[in-house]
Amino acid sequence: MTRSAARIVTPLLALGFALASATAAGQEAQSVGASMEEDQIVVTVDGEEFTAYKFGEEHKYPFFYPVNGPATGQSVTAWDQEPYPHHSSLYISLDWVRSEGVERGNYWQPRHELGTGQVFSRNPEIVEDTGDVVVLRDECDWIVTDEDAHQLRDTRTVTIWAPSPDVRILDFEFEFEALKDLEIGPTGHSFFSARMRPELAVGDPGRGPDQAPLGTGTIVDSEGNRDEEETRGHSGAAWNAYYGEHHGETEGVAIIQHSGNPNYPAPWFNRDYGFMSPTEFDFGDPVSMAEGDVYTWRFRTVVFTGDHEEADIAGWREDFEQQ
Repeated sequence: MTRSAARIVTPLLALGFALASATAAGQEAQSVGASMEEDQIVVTVDGEEFTAYKFGEEHKYPFFYPVNGPATGQSVTAWDQEPYPHHSSLYISLDWVRSEGVERGNYWQPRHELGTGQVFSRNPEIVEDTGDVVVLRDECDWIVTDEDAHQLRDTRTVTIWAPSPDVRILDFEFEFEALKDLEIGPTGHSFFSARMRPELAVGDPGRGPDQAPLGTGTIVDSEGNRDEEETRGHSGAAWNAYYGEHHGETEGVAIIQHSGNPNYPAPWFNRDYGFMSPTEFDFGDPVSMAEGDVYTWRFRTVVFTGDHEEADIAGWREDFEQQ
């Protein structure tokens, strides 16, 4: 793996370009705000809760929940959803992180076995809250407490804004530093991920409703492939969108990879039961990181009303690439 050469711009400069594009298209940006609570940061759009960054130490890792759809005000993602309750809405995690004396740093599951690997939030803060944009930042330590092994540190910056009544955007930047020589073994459901609520799942009748509830959803990627059969393992897609009907509206989530990411484009680990993740840590050989190496990943998450064409996910990808 090589050091990322992702371009870094200030959130306000990036936002200015995108807001200008939205205005030119006749869209009306929505106001956003943020408030700090004891164990979470709540983000609002036009005074109503949109999402919350949950960072309490009772969790395996920090994550965002709810992620409310623009039309319904109800979460399009799931948290604590059986049969896979360790998939926590919108999050980043890893598994099979090996270092000297540690065979498996497990930052993914089981969610209550914290000693096998836990991501600790150290400094959650609201960096900007201008009404047009909210910028959150946190420093996180990845520690196998059972072995007293501090394997990784990341600094995460999340820029949140609402360019129109039908779109909400979260731009993520993760700067990771390897604190030991590491090897990350192949595993599913790893790295940056979204877990959709059951109503928005594609579903799989072969697995039964307990394992894969039959929802109204579909998965579409930037190459036109659809659902798990065509998109899982596909390495050429810049983005995937997962959407369906709930509460009388069509809503969903798209994840966009930035081309400056290491080993771009990462293959997608997508499942019809409601899971979506671009991850280079599932397919192929183990990934090695040397102590002191620093890598940067960037992802855009678009929460939208309508389908991928109505939400112009391809256009939001082009916008992301210009930042």
